Amino acid sequence: MSSSEIDSERYIVGRRAIVEAIDAQTPVEKIFLAFGNDDAGPIAQIRAAASRAGVQCSIMDRRKFQVLEKQLGLAPNDAQGVIAIRPVKDPVTLETLLKVARETSADPIVVVLDGITDPHNLGAIARSVEGSGAFGMILPIKFSAPVTPVAVKASAGALEHLPVAKVARVSEALKYCKSLGWRIIGTSVPATAVYTDDIYAGPIVIVIGNEGEGLHPSVQAVCDVLVEIPMMGNVASLNASVAAGIVLFEARSQRKSQNR
Repeated sequence: MSSSEIDSERYIVGRRAIVEAIDAQTPVEKIFLAFGNDDAGPIAQIRAAASRAGVQCSIMDRRKFQVLEKQLGLAPNDAQGVIAIRPVKDPVTLETLLKVARETSADPIVVVLDGITDPHNLGAIARSVEGSGAFGMILPIKFSAPVTPVAVKASAGALEHLPVAKVARVSEALKYCKSLGWRIIGTSVPATAVYTDDIYAGPIVIVIGNEGEGLHPSVQAVCDVLVEIPMMGNVASLNASVAAGIVLFEARSQRKSQNR
């Protein structure tokens, strides 16, 4: 079987990501454990979680396991000796994501990615999105890292907890958000505000761009505010996932202090 014949979005890899998937009630079909994997503690935790959820664990020949890792685009041992398979997730529409976000919170936060093509960055951003209490993510269908096993593992399982909508054009999706009363905040240099300014009230969409090229001009044009993170050293900008984490937790901090 070649890598082109595998639907990578059906697979979850890594011990923590799989436990998070089971805890999130993801309908996992089966878990494969590499033969000879004797790291008893973490594997016992996975077996226990699988047993509670009624998920079968199966021992796989180590050579076959390594072939599967390669087909999934993983480096050797990336899967930490455990791979789960699940049904393909039903897509979430933009309309549904925004509607449920408003039903869940009076002032929800949604994150849009513009030009993030590295699955590790996607996963790391998702981890900050989930950890900061933001509701979900919006990704472009093209020119975006897909939600692969690498991204899910990099997110430490956060992608199993987050609704993700995919859209044809980011700029058009943002215009739709604005029409529903969402404020659009983009990360960009140069900017019109600093990330610590009082700008995070109400339902907001935070747009994270590629650290090299930034936001596309059509996306910048839709933003209500463009924020930057002032740099003190010689490096001109931060990694996109680091910038996302800083902005998201600043928004959370401001909202928490305002609600005291």
